[in-house]
Amino acid sequence: MTTFHVIHIVVGLWLALVNMTNVLSDTTLAWNNFILGLVVAVYNLYYLFARKNVDVQS
Repeated sequence: MTTFHVIHIVVGLWLALVNMTNVLSDTTLAWNNFILGLVVAVYNLYYLFARKNVDVQS
């Protein structure tokens, strides 16, 4: 398991669980999900285009 997978697992768990708790208010929760979504998108774009490193190869 690479750092790429660990980050996705941690961020995915956070996004799934934070919605079910009262940790953040509604506005803060929306910004939290938006910012973490951008982080995941940028991280994936980096791996896809800059490193050209994918797990599945044909």
